[in-house]
Amino acid sequence: MPASTPARTRTAIVAGVMSALLFGAASVAISAQRAGAPEAAPADPAYYARPATVPFPTTNPYAAAKVALGERLFHDTALSGAGDRACASCHEPGKSFQDGKAAADGLDGKPLGRRTPYIADAAWGERFFWDGRAASLEEQALGPVQNPREMNQTLDGMVKALSAKPDYAPLFAAAFPDDPRITAANVGKALATFERTLLSGGTAFDRWVAGDAKALSDSAKRGFELFTGKAGCASCHSGWAFTDHAFHDIGLPGDDRGRGEILGEASVDHAFKTPGLRNVGGRAPYMHDGSLATLEAVIDHYSGNYVDRPTLSPDLPRLTLTAGEKADVLAFLHSLDATGPAPAFKPEAPAAIASSSAAGSDDKPPVIGQRGKRFSVASVRLHPGQTLTVHNDDIREHNVRYERDGKEFNSGVQDPGQSALIPFPEAGRYHVFCGIHPKMKLEVEVTAH
Repeated sequence: MPASTPARTRTAIVAGVMSALLFGAASVAISAQRAGAPEAAPADPAYYARPATVPFPTTNPYAAAKVALGERLFHDTALSGAGDRACASCHEPGKSFQDGKAAADGLDGKPLGRRTPYIADAAWGERFFWDGRAASLEEQALGPVQNPREMNQTLDGMVKALSAKPDYAPLFAAAFPDDPRITAANVGKALATFERTLLSGGTAFDRWVAGDAKALSDSAKRGFELFTGKAGCASCHSGWAFTDHAFHDIGLPGDDRGRGEILGEASVDHAFKTPGLRNVGGRAPYMHDGSLATLEAVIDHYSGNYVDRPTLSPDLPRLTLTAGEKADVLAFLHSLDATGPAPAFKPEAPAAIASSSAAGSDDKPPVIGQRGKRFSVASVRLHPGQTLTVHNDDIREHNVRYERDGKEFNSGVQDPGQSALIPFPEAGRYHVFCGIHPKMKLEVEVTAH
């Protein structure tokens, strides 16, 4: 990463705001953020314990009948225009819901530009597709259906094809008793519900985390220490699923703009979503373009075989590992391969908003900080017409956005040390997030005086 980044002109960006502002009268518990979890995943194995329950959104709650319908749809070729492809054609259950190819074949006979994503554990995802263009699994599920190179179906054509099958009417009625129609929206909800039940299998690493000291080899244990320490892999591959759900340029060659094209920001060009690493040994080839055939090649890539350019992620590991250390990292990665069934499935309601919050006064709304891929508080209360200042006190670029009632606010990209002014003109609840690091979330409740 270059020592400095060229200045950019952006709407609503205030450059040169000093970090000291965050500790003045308008600041909001920024010191609590500094004392929180570190940016990289800690070396404590307990940090990687798998969640006991699976989250479902309030807009599409879990129902067993919905899962059954979604699984049926997942394997139905009626979702393609020619009736010859299903979701499972590329997301093959026997291949970790991928296809083992660098890129699936398009209907025009040419390979698609990116490889088939891994969809197990997608219930915990944030933005979907390699470039994050879909905001939900429901939206993602209908994307390939409409892509002329993938399934080449229209939503109206899909609904017509499904409606022509008499056995679908009772299945939709059971899955959606309040709205039993065969609609594109209900198809998307059923597919997404089924996909949220797809969980990665149990691993040797899980047994080790649970207390079985003999579950990992000495080499894998050394690899874990490297992964979370010297090698820096956990800067992006963090958490129990080994992903920060963010978008990074890791120096792969090519002209695919990735997240940069979606955000309209050149500084995020070549950035793609961090894939999770569970069952990684069975998911070759690797990277968004399938360009690396083996895990050994992946480790070598991070050892300096990347394209050096201004957009490289500041979290990109610069590995200097011996042959023995590389072998240890590889042993650890293979400890993430599934060796047993997935944990028992148990759905849960969406998590409640974290308790840390701040309220702005009538004349001085709070300043919210950004550091370590998180906001300094989880929620804030404002009045209509107030503007929130969000200050980037991080080493990374960030991007503040919200989408509400068909309207979108986009701050542009903030360099470290810059602030964005976020307007909230109307009463309501706003879900604010970072377009580069979507796990950064801020709930803003705007209420009248």
